[in-house]
Amino acid sequence: MLAFENSPVHGTAIAVGGRGFLIVGSSGAGKSGLALQMIALDAELISDDQVLLERVGVDVEMTAPAPLGNLIEARFIGVLKTDASRSAVLRHVIDMDKEPEARMPQLQHSEVLGVRIDLINGRNVPNLASILMILGRGARHS
Repeated sequence: MLAFENSPVHGTAIAVGGRGFLIVGSSGAGKSGLALQMIALDAELISDDQVLLERVGVDVEMTAPAPLGNLIEARFIGVLKTDASRSAVLRHVIDMDKEPEARMPQLQHSEVLGVRIDLINGRNVPNLASILMILGRGARHS
């Protein structure tokens, strides 16, 4: 089980329809690239590279450290300035280091500041940006 007990975390945070996605993985795994694809599909950036996490009741809220609020790295291009949301409630963790175990895997979870959050292994998943946009718009992940 993937677990996060401290803040900030190395990752990228995106919001779709108020639902937050925390994209994590090693350097070069595609965190910012996935976020850029989602932004092009109308997602909102919360933070790139580092994400502040705070437990608020039964939820985990994601925000950006002050200097990173609306900046995202576009590999081989540079740093881009884009519109950003101030915060979002975390609903899914996307692990870009792990591939799904099966074509139709069982629902997995991560533990973030003591809160159970849905986990998606995102490495080599076709159409991942589109899938996450659909989840962000309210589709159920079963």
